[in-house]
Amino acid sequence: MLNSFKKLSDNKKYDPWEAKQSIEELRVLVHCSRYWMLSEWECENMSFPFWRLYHSETGGSFVSFNGREFELTKDKIILIPPNTSFSTYIKKQKNEHEESIIGKVIKTTTEVDLLKLKGMCDQLFVHFNLGFPYDKINASIYEIYINDFWQQQINVVKTKLLDSPNDINIHTSIKINGLIISALQYLNENLWYFPVVDKRILKVISFIDKNIDKELNNEQLSNMANLAVNSFARLFKLSMQCTVHKYIQQRRIEHAIMILHHSNKEIEDIALECGFYDRHHFSKIFKKQTGIPPAKYRLRIGI
Repeated sequence: MLNSFKKLSDNKKYDPWEAKQSIEELRVLVHCSRYWMLSEWECENMSFPFWRLYHSETGGSFVSFNGREFELTKDKIILIPPNTSFSTYIKKQKNEHEESIIGKVIKTTTEVDLLKLKGMCDQLFVHFNLGFPYDKINASIYEIYINDFWQQQINVVKTKLLDSPNDINIHTSIKINGLIISALQYLNENLWYFPVVDKRILKVISFIDKNIDKELNNEQLSNMANLAVNSFARLFKLSMQCTVHKYIQQRRIEHAIMILHHSNKEIEDIALECGFYDRHHFSKIFKKQTGIPPAKYRLRIGI
Protein backbone atom coordinates (compact mmCIF):
# COMPACT_ATOMS: atom_id res chain seq x y z
CA MET A 1 0.00 0.00 0.00
CA LEU A 2 1.38 3.33 -1.05
CA ASN A 3 1.96 5.96 1.59
CA SER A 4 -0.47 8.80 0.81
CA PHE A 5 0.67 11.00 3.70
CA LYS A 6 1.04 14.52 2.31
CA LYS A 7 3.85 16.63 3.74
CA LEU A 8 3.91 20.38 4.14
CA SER A 9 6.79 22.42 2.85
CA ASP A 10 9.31 23.73 5.36
CA ASN A 11 8.30 27.27 4.45
CA LYS A 12 4.68 26.48 5.32
CA LYS A 13 5.73 25.02 8.66
CA TYR A 14 7.89 28.05 9.40
CA ASP A 15 5.11 30.57 8.72
CA PRO A 16 1.72 29.38 7.34
CA TRP A 17 0.88 32.90 6.17
CA GLU A 18 1.73 33.72 2.56
CA ALA A 19 2.16 37.46 3.04
CA LYS A 20 5.64 38.52 4.12
CA GLN A 21 5.85 40.29 7.46
CA SER A 22 8.02 43.29 8.33
CA ILE A 23 8.98 43.59 12.02
CA GLU A 24 11.01 46.49 13.35
CA GLU A 25 14.19 45.23 15.01
CA LEU A 26 14.87 46.44 18.56
CA ARG A 27 18.15 45.69 20.32
CA VAL A 28 18.63 46.84 23.91
CA LEU A 29 22.28 47.29 24.88
CA VAL A 30 22.58 47.75 28.65
CA HIS A 31 25.80 49.51 29.70
CA CYS A 32 25.35 49.44 33.47
CA SER A 33 22.78 49.20 36.24
CA ARG A 34 23.44 50.37 39.82
CA TYR A 35 21.58 50.73 43.08
CA TRP A 36 23.10 53.09 45.63
CA MET A 37 22.48 55.89 48.11
CA LEU A 38 23.14 59.58 47.40
CA SER A 39 23.83 62.44 49.77
CA GLU A 40 24.76 64.91 46.98
CA TRP A 41 23.71 64.96 43.32
CA GLU A 42 24.42 68.46 42.04
CA CYS A 43 25.05 68.32 38.28
CA GLU A 44 24.54 70.60 35.29
CA ASN A 45 24.27 69.69 31.60
CA MET A 46 23.85 65.93 32.06
CA SER A 47 23.78 65.22 28.34
CA PHE A 48 25.11 61.86 27.13
CA PRO A 49 24.58 59.62 24.08
CA PHE A 50 22.67 56.92 26.00
CA TRP A 51 19.28 56.48 27.66
CA ARG A 52 18.89 56.77 31.44
CA LEU A 53 16.24 55.08 33.57
CA TYR A 54 15.79 56.23 37.18
CA HIS A 55 13.74 55.06 40.15
CA SER A 56 13.80 56.02 43.83
CA GLU A 57 11.66 55.19 46.85
CA THR A 58 12.75 58.00 49.14
CA GLY A 59 11.90 61.07 47.07
CA GLY A 60 13.88 64.27 47.51
CA SER A 61 16.06 63.95 44.40
CA PHE A 62 15.17 65.88 41.26
CA VAL A 63 15.96 66.24 37.57
CA SER A 64 15.18 69.52 35.82
CA PHE A 65 14.66 70.15 32.11
CA ASN A 66 13.51 73.28 30.28
CA GLY A 67 12.41 74.97 33.50
CA ARG A 68 10.43 71.96 34.77
CA GLU A 69 11.35 69.81 37.77
CA PHE A 70 10.71 66.08 38.07
CA GLU A 71 11.07 64.33 41.40
CA LEU A 72 12.24 60.72 41.59
CA THR A 73 9.57 58.92 43.62
CA LYS A 74 8.36 55.41 44.38
CA ASP A 75 5.32 55.58 42.11
CA LYS A 76 7.11 56.30 38.83
CA ILE A 77 10.07 55.67 36.57
CA ILE A 78 11.93 58.57 34.97
CA LEU A 79 13.12 57.87 31.42
CA ILE A 80 15.57 60.24 29.70
CA PRO A 81 16.53 59.85 26.00
CA PRO A 82 20.10 60.27 24.69
CA ASN A 83 21.52 63.78 24.31
CA THR A 84 18.92 65.36 26.59
CA SER A 85 20.56 68.16 28.58
CA PHE A 86 19.19 68.08 32.13
CA SER A 87 20.32 69.05 35.64
CA THR A 88 20.04 67.21 38.94
CA TYR A 89 19.96 68.00 42.63
CA ILE A 90 18.89 66.72 46.04
CA LYS A 91 16.49 69.11 47.73
CA LYS A 92 18.11 69.09 51.18
CA GLN A 93 21.60 69.65 49.80
CA LYS A 94 20.93 72.00 46.88
CA ASN A 95 24.14 73.86 46.02
CA GLU A 96 24.15 76.46 43.26
CA HIS A 97 27.93 77.06 43.35
CA GLU A 98 29.57 73.76 42.41
CA GLU A 99 28.83 70.32 41.01
CA SER A 100 29.07 67.35 43.32
CA ILE A 101 28.14 63.66 43.39
CA ILE A 102 28.57 61.88 46.72
CA GLY A 103 27.16 58.40 47.03
CA LYS A 104 27.61 55.19 48.96
CA VAL A 105 27.65 51.61 47.73
CA ILE A 106 25.15 49.58 49.72
CA LYS A 107 25.02 45.86 50.42
CA THR A 108 21.85 45.13 52.41
CA THR A 109 18.27 46.38 52.64
CA THR A 110 18.92 47.11 56.32
CA GLU A 111 21.71 49.48 55.34
CA VAL A 112 19.36 51.17 52.89
CA ASP A 113 16.83 51.82 55.67
CA LEU A 114 19.49 53.25 57.99
CA LEU A 115 20.84 55.61 55.34
CA LYS A 116 17.33 56.78 54.51
CA LEU A 117 16.95 57.86 58.14
CA LYS A 118 20.09 59.98 57.69
CA GLY A 119 18.49 61.86 54.83
CA MET A 120 20.18 60.06 51.93
CA CYS A 121 18.23 59.22 48.77
CA ASP A 122 18.23 55.77 47.21
CA GLN A 123 18.61 55.54 43.44
CA LEU A 124 18.30 52.76 40.90
CA PHE A 125 19.66 53.73 37.49
CA VAL A 126 20.20 51.99 34.17
CA HIS A 127 22.20 53.26 31.16
CA PHE A 128 21.31 51.71 27.79
CA ASN A 129 21.10 52.24 24.03
CA LEU A 130 18.60 51.10 21.41
CA GLY A 131 20.61 51.95 18.29
CA PHE A 132 19.66 53.97 15.23
CA PRO A 133 17.07 55.43 14.79
CA TYR A 134 15.54 54.74 18.23
CA ASP A 135 18.22 56.73 20.06
CA LYS A 136 17.12 59.81 18.08
CA ILE A 137 13.87 60.41 19.98
CA ASN A 138 13.14 64.01 20.97
CA ALA A 139 14.98 65.32 24.02
CA SER A 140 12.66 65.39 27.04
CA ILE A 141 11.98 63.86 30.46
CA TYR A 142 9.36 61.12 30.47
CA GLU A 143 7.50 60.16 33.66
CA ILE A 144 5.98 56.67 33.65
CA TYR A 145 3.72 55.82 36.59
CA ILE A 146 4.01 52.24 37.77
CA ASN A 147 1.77 49.66 39.45
CA ASP A 148 2.40 47.07 42.18
CA PHE A 149 3.73 44.50 39.68
CA TRP A 150 6.34 46.95 38.40
CA GLN A 151 7.30 47.75 41.96
CA GLN A 152 7.85 44.05 42.67
CA GLN A 153 10.10 43.74 39.61
CA ILE A 154 12.08 46.81 40.67
CA ASN A 155 12.51 45.36 44.16
CA VAL A 156 13.86 42.12 42.65
CA VAL A 157 16.40 44.07 40.57
CA LYS A 158 17.48 46.13 43.59
CA THR A 159 17.94 43.00 45.72
CA LYS A 160 19.98 41.29 43.00
CA LEU A 161 22.17 44.38 42.57
CA LEU A 162 22.77 44.47 46.33
CA ASP A 163 23.80 40.79 46.33
CA SER A 164 26.03 40.99 43.25
CA PRO A 165 26.58 44.58 42.04
CA ASN A 166 29.42 43.82 39.60
CA ASP A 167 28.40 40.41 38.27
CA ILE A 168 24.88 40.57 36.82
CA ASN A 169 23.61 37.11 35.85
CA ILE A 170 21.13 36.26 33.10
CA HIS A 171 18.11 36.28 35.45
CA THR A 172 18.87 39.79 36.68
CA SER A 173 19.69 40.93 33.13
CA ILE A 174 16.27 39.71 31.97
CA LYS A 175 14.62 41.69 34.79
CA ILE A 176 16.56 44.85 33.88
CA ASN A 177 15.72 44.47 30.20
CA GLY A 178 12.10 43.86 31.19
CA LEU A 179 12.00 47.16 33.06
CA ILE A 180 13.41 48.98 30.03
CA ILE A 181 10.93 47.41 27.58
CA SER A 182 8.00 47.99 29.97
CA ALA A 183 8.92 51.66 30.31
CA LEU A 184 9.47 52.18 26.56
CA GLN A 185 6.06 50.79 25.63
CA TYR A 186 4.36 53.54 27.64
CA LEU A 187 5.93 56.29 25.54
CA ASN A 188 3.56 57.90 23.07
CA GLU A 189 3.52 55.89 19.86
CA ASN A 190 3.98 59.05 17.79
CA LEU A 191 7.45 59.52 19.28
CA TRP A 192 8.67 56.50 17.33
CA TYR A 193 7.74 57.80 13.88
CA PHE A 194 10.94 58.62 11.99
CA PRO A 195 11.55 59.75 8.43
CA VAL A 196 12.03 56.80 6.08
CA VAL A 197 15.75 56.28 5.47
CA ASP A 198 16.96 54.62 2.28
CA LYS A 199 17.85 50.97 2.94
CA ARG A 200 21.28 51.49 1.37
CA ILE A 201 22.04 54.21 3.92
CA LEU A 202 20.75 52.04 6.78
CA LYS A 203 23.11 49.28 5.64
CA VAL A 204 26.04 51.73 5.69
CA ILE A 205 25.07 53.08 9.14
CA SER A 206 24.98 49.54 10.53
CA PHE A 207 28.41 48.85 9.03
CA ILE A 208 29.86 52.06 10.51
CA ASP A 209 28.61 51.21 14.00
CA LYS A 210 30.04 47.69 13.81
CA ASN A 211 33.41 48.89 12.45
CA ILE A 212 33.88 52.16 14.34
CA ASP A 213 37.47 51.19 15.19
CA LYS A 214 38.49 50.76 11.53
CA GLU A 215 39.43 53.21 8.79
CA LEU A 216 36.27 54.29 6.97
CA ASN A 217 36.05 56.37 3.78
CA ASN A 218 33.45 57.46 1.26
CA GLU A 219 34.75 55.23 -1.54
CA GLN A 220 34.49 52.09 0.62
CA LEU A 221 31.03 53.01 1.93
CA SER A 222 29.69 54.08 -1.48
CA ASN A 223 30.71 50.69 -2.92
CA MET A 224 28.74 49.03 -0.14
CA ALA A 225 25.70 51.13 -1.09
CA ASN A 226 26.31 50.36 -4.78
CA LEU A 227 26.40 54.07 -5.61
CA ALA A 228 28.89 56.47 -7.15
CA VAL A 229 30.85 58.36 -4.49
CA ASN A 230 29.18 61.73 -5.18
CA SER A 231 25.70 60.21 -5.38
CA PHE A 232 26.28 58.34 -2.12
CA ALA A 233 27.51 61.49 -0.37
CA ARG A 234 24.42 63.44 -1.51
CA LEU A 235 21.99 60.67 -0.48
CA PHE A 236 23.66 60.24 2.91
CA LYS A 237 23.48 63.97 3.68
CA LEU A 238 19.84 64.09 2.56
CA SER A 239 18.98 61.13 4.79
CA MET A 240 21.03 62.02 7.88
CA GLN A 241 21.20 65.85 7.68
CA CYS A 242 25.01 65.72 7.91
CA THR A 243 28.00 64.59 5.86
CA VAL A 244 29.42 61.07 6.10
CA HIS A 245 32.61 62.39 7.70
CA LYS A 246 30.70 64.34 10.34
CA TYR A 247 28.47 61.36 11.13
CA ILE A 248 31.45 59.02 11.60
CA GLN A 249 33.21 61.51 13.89
CA GLN A 250 30.04 62.01 15.92
CA ARG A 251 29.52 58.26 16.35
CA ARG A 252 33.17 57.79 17.34
CA ILE A 253 32.92 60.48 20.01
CA GLU A 254 29.60 59.07 21.27
CA HIS A 255 31.24 55.64 21.48
CA ALA A 256 34.19 57.15 23.34
CA ILE A 257 31.87 58.87 25.84
CA MET A 258 30.16 55.56 26.60
CA ILE A 259 33.53 53.87 27.16
CA LEU A 260 34.65 56.73 29.43
CA HIS A 261 31.48 56.33 31.49
CA HIS A 262 31.46 52.58 31.70
CA SER A 263 35.11 51.51 31.89
CA ASN A 264 38.50 52.54 33.27
CA LYS A 265 40.38 51.98 30.00
CA GLU A 266 43.37 54.16 29.20
CA ILE A 267 42.76 57.17 26.92
CA GLU A 268 45.22 55.75 24.33
CA ASP A 269 43.24 52.48 24.20
CA ILE A 270 39.94 54.32 23.86
CA ALA A 271 41.34 56.37 20.98
CA LEU A 272 42.29 53.23 19.04
CA GLU A 273 39.03 51.47 19.90
CA CYS A 274 37.11 54.41 18.45
CA GLY A 275 39.08 54.59 15.20
CA PHE A 276 41.40 57.54 15.90
CA TYR A 277 45.04 57.59 14.83
CA ASP A 278 46.39 58.40 18.28
CA ARG A 279 45.57 60.10 21.58
CA HIS A 280 46.36 63.57 20.22
CA HIS A 281 43.98 63.24 17.28
CA PHE A 282 41.29 61.78 19.55
CA SER A 283 41.66 64.56 22.14
CA LYS A 284 41.47 67.25 19.44
CA ILE A 285 38.20 65.93 17.97
CA PHE A 286 36.74 65.13 21.40
CA LYS A 287 37.37 68.69 22.63
CA LYS A 288 35.95 70.13 19.41
CA GLN A 289 32.66 68.27 19.96
CA THR A 290 32.32 68.39 23.75
CA GLY A 291 34.28 71.49 24.74
CA ILE A 292 36.76 69.64 26.95
CA PRO A 293 39.46 66.97 26.34
CA PRO A 294 38.69 63.33 27.25
CA ALA A 295 41.01 63.23 30.28
CA LYS A 296 39.25 66.24 31.81
CA TYR A 297 35.87 64.74 30.90
CA ARG A 298 36.80 61.58 32.80
CA LEU A 299 37.74 63.60 35.87
CA ARG A 300 34.41 65.40 35.64
CA ILE A 301 32.38 62.19 35.72
CA GLY A 302 34.54 60.70 38.45
CA ILE A 303 35.84 57.58 36.68
